[in-house]
Amino acid sequence: MEIKKTSKKDGGGLCATPKSNNTEEAKQKKYIKITQKISLALDYIILFASIALLVIGGYFLWDRKQVYEAASPEQFIMYKPTKDNKTSYKTLTRLNPDVIGWIDIYGTRIDYPLVQARDNWAYLNQTVSKEYSTGGSIFLDYRNRRDLTDFNHVIYGHHMAERKMFGDIDRFEQKDFFDKHRYGVIHRTDLPSLGVDFFAFVKTHGADTVVLTPALQESQKKQALISYVKKNAILQRPMHIGEGDRLVFLDTCDLSVTNGRYILVGKLTDNIPKNTFHEKIRRNPYIGWSKKVENIDWFGLLIVLWLILVVIYWIYERYRKRKEEKRCIGKEKI
Repeated sequence: MEIKKTSKKDGGGLCATPKSNNTEEAKQKKYIKITQKISLALDYIILFASIALLVIGGYFLWDRKQVYEAASPEQFIMYKPTKDNKTSYKTLTRLNPDVIGWIDIYGTRIDYPLVQARDNWAYLNQTVSKEYSTGGSIFLDYRNRRDLTDFNHVIYGHHMAERKMFGDIDRFEQKDFFDKHRYGVIHRTDLPSLGVDFFAFVKTHGADTVVLTPALQESQKKQALISYVKKNAILQRPMHIGEGDRLVFLDTCDLSVTNGRYILVGKLTDNIPKNTFHEKIRRNPYIGWSKKVENIDWFGLLIVLWLILVVIYWIYERYRKRKEEKRCIGKEKI
């Protein structure tokens, strides 16, 4: 019997096989060849799919981290106006003239710059640094006066996880939390700061024009708003509200219902209450490093990693085939 070494052109494997013109054996070789090609194709498909999933998963994790980091109060806490630090806040107002103040709700992580634009869309997906982010910013309704001298003011913020932006507002639905967290402060640019005395928590919807229409002027509408809040508040504490007072409505989404809204209602005062809570927002020392990480082209890096893995896989396959060839040649000699 004559022995020959089959090659890829012959449609056989790597090891020696008896020379034969048998039709059945030829069909079997063809079947094996097709099976090997399908197996190799599946290997590459699985490899490419795995790398693609790695790239997509890595991107979404990176994007989520970017959104929550941009919405973190630590990002701008260095600019917070205090008795000992007013220069930094002025620097922030020069960087962004839309900054009109700073809102700090005692005992929560609501401690952010307050901005106002020409409409209510600008800061829905824009940070105080005017960079795109789905976390947006805390902003005053464009129909209100910048100095907070209207009868009622509406301030908006996204309801986010990890207590970002207005993520703490829903906690006021709990009576114990509502009772213990009564005060806050709003610092104004070039004007005295204002205290905030919260007296009601309301659940409503986005089309509620009674509470979401700012800068009311007519006496009848002011009285209607006061009555509406007292009638519909889930939680409230006794407080006299007159037409000469100034109110603030902190508005965020209630994700438990379609187009729902949580609204925390407070009265602005000239007296600044003392903050008795010990939780303080501190500047994150790793922000500088995170900014450097942001500048890395992670998508390009993952593509390079994918190419490296493909090359390694190709080298491994070549090495495996050569080893198999040597093994088969050794069998032929025997």
